Amino acid sequence: MRKFIDPVCGKRININKAHIVIHYQGEDYYICCPQCQSEFEKNPKKYVHKTKDK
Repeated sequence: MRKFIDPVCGKRININKAHIVIHYQGEDYYICCPQCQSEFEKNPKKYVHKTKDK
């Protein structure tokens, strides 16, 4: 199963267990919890440089 990295906290996330997937500037960002979602939504540009773990 593919895992992605939450761009806010750096936690590895199973794509089926992500709290939410945020689509931003043509990319999907897998977020682990409401707190990370809030942080990402406040300032997405701060986190978009962090990419998925392939």
